[in-house]
Amino acid sequence: MTSTRSTKPAPRERLLATATRLFSSDGIRAVGIDRILREAGVAKASLYNTYGSKDELVVAYLRSVADRDRELWQHRANRAADARGRVLALFDIIRERVEPSTPGSCHIAAAIEFPSPSTDGERAIREAVSDQRHWIADTLRAELIAMGLQDPDNIDDLADRLALLHDGAVTAAMLGEAHTSTMTARAMAELILGMIADPA
Repeated sequence: MTSTRSTKPAPRERLLATATRLFSSDGIRAVGIDRILREAGVAKASLYNTYGSKDELVVAYLRSVADRDRELWQHRANRAADARGRVLALFDIIRERVEPSTPGSCHIAAAIEFPSPSTDGERAIREAVSDQRHWIADTLRAELIAMGLQDPDNIDDLADRLALLHDGAVTAAMLGEAHTSTMTARAMAELILGMIADPA
């Protein structure tokens, strides 16, 4: 007699996969724990044993999507010819059709849903949002330095302008205008990058 090991995902994976699908499509506050448990086919005890609370599940969702976005960028960055191309790759991934939603959009949506966090759980959600936004800013600064910039104030100023363009492109994509708006933002980013002289 032979036995086969079940390939059904563990409760932790089912909860995260279900939460990711529902939070990205319907919003975080609109999706209750009971719906997540029902659609994941998981008992309530499993949620509290693995994540502890809905807020911690939201944090896991945001960090999982952040990992995906960073991998998407790294894949394109690895193929870029230079630092300028790696910056533009941040704009290029916004046009990729990937699940659960447009790169960058889950964190902007979460920030909108939790504008003034009042509990430890909500503050943890905003921290996950901030971590991703800090990654964008740090990536921009690192690539600007790689392009030859040395003045910290100039680096911060240009990084802020590029981050604002990135936010606008992501927001437009959330409104269904991914291609045209993202290409416009990318073109504006190219103009900004064109102001930087190549290092001698």
